[in-house]
Amino acid sequence: MHDQPLSVPRDIDGRIHIEDFANPVWRHLIAPRHAHQFLEAHLLVRGSAVVLMGDRRLDLPTGSLLWVPPRREHVTLETSPTLRRWILCMRVASVRRIVSPQEAAPLLSRHGDVPCAQLPRTELHALARLLAEVAGQSGRGRSVTNAGLGYALVRALLSFREARRSDEPTVLHPTVARALALMHGDGLVLDREDLAQSCRVSPTHLSRLFVQELGLSLQEVRNRKRIGRFSELMASGYCDSLTQAALEAGFGSYSQFHRVFTRLTGRTPSGHGR
Repeated sequence: MHDQPLSVPRDIDGRIHIEDFANPVWRHLIAPRHAHQFLEAHLLVRGSAVVLMGDRRLDLPTGSLLWVPPRREHVTLETSPTLRRWILCMRVASVRRIVSPQEAAPLLSRHGDVPCAQLPRTELHALARLLAEVAGQSGRGRSVTNAGLGYALVRALLSFREARRSDEPTVLHPTVARALALMHGDGLVLDREDLAQSCRVSPTHLSRLFVQELGLSLQEVRNRKRIGRFSELMASGYCDSLTQAALEAGFGSYSQFHRVFTRLTGRTPSGHGR
């Protein structure tokens, strides 16, 4: 798991931003499994996504409102090309100050149920308009920004409380959950046979379980995670070259990395970070 810092000024309670995967900036983003120190609310206003939270798989359609507790590891495994979602991030202290302890407890817990609901179309559009309006006020000073963020949090909670709860997330097969836990950092250099041995199953059975549980092959998941690791290494300055970062991320050769990167992102590695 990687704790991803968010760029939020110290005197601000959080932030709101949009992720639009029809925009190349977001479509090419492949994030590794990570956690934040903030409470997050994800509102899908268009498209769909598959999100993993711990050993839970969530298939999120348009209208989903998902709460991600602080320090709870998660990753967006798959998205439709039209995905558009608002994300509200709030500091834990601010959440506790703004809402009651009874409302805050399930949203801030790293364990237990995944808070997720399906909003009616009218409520979805109303909440999306509010988040857009509050995001547009972010440059008007600390008091205005924090007042808007607090109202957005309360409004999202009201929408969530009155909405239809989404179906229970799928609990991943223990073997798949273990394999995913192993595929971090140095674990990404493990080949299929070593990974299967660590999970005490055959390589063929492990591959079959991945398709059954995630709808993606083991190799596809490994490639996506390796690209995410490559991006981390390049951003950190740990590696001096694309080749070094590709090998550190678990690819067997630069040519393999180049082929996978181009297929998944639609661009060549030479343009990475531009």
